[in-house]
Amino acid sequence: MPPWGQVLGFVSVIIAIVGAVFKITRAVERLDNRLERIELRLAVVESQIRAFLQVFPKVISALVQAHVITVETGMEFVSQALGSAPITDLLREIKPTGNPLSQGDLDRLRTYLERLQKGQLLTLPEAQDYYQITTVITQEYPANDKSWLLFLIGGFILGAMFSDIRK
Repeated sequence: MPPWGQVLGFVSVIIAIVGAVFKITRAVERLDNRLERIELRLAVVESQIRAFLQVFPKVISALVQAHVITVETGMEFVSQALGSAPITDLLREIKPTGNPLSQGDLDRLRTYLERLQKGQLLTLPEAQDYYQITTVITQEYPANDKSWLLFLIGGFILGAMFSDIRK
């Protein structure tokens, strides 16, 4: 093969490689743009979920305090909210830290959650303990929405307990 043919073949391979790299780069850029849009949508959904989680216990507590619904009905809402959330996944992710979250705290939390999922009321000291444990969890796992659900449900439970005491 003459040298100009080899040069022409080499140049055509280089052009093919540059073209492939250009196409791949464009595809990655488009994928990057799509991922950015997906991330923005997820951020919006996460903020909506957090807003809902902040309002849910307040609405239920206000309805209980106004005697529109009973504490038992509010607890049914709590057990339904806990039933739909994958709480076992959250509890699997939470590890005892010794300070301030011990294995005993996690065991008591599991017990409280099992009772709440069954629609059983907690005593006022148990509700306060539940609230304190979930406060620690939300501080240690702030990005986990499930931990916020536990914390906010704890706020509702305490509100319901205090409104029940005031009667």
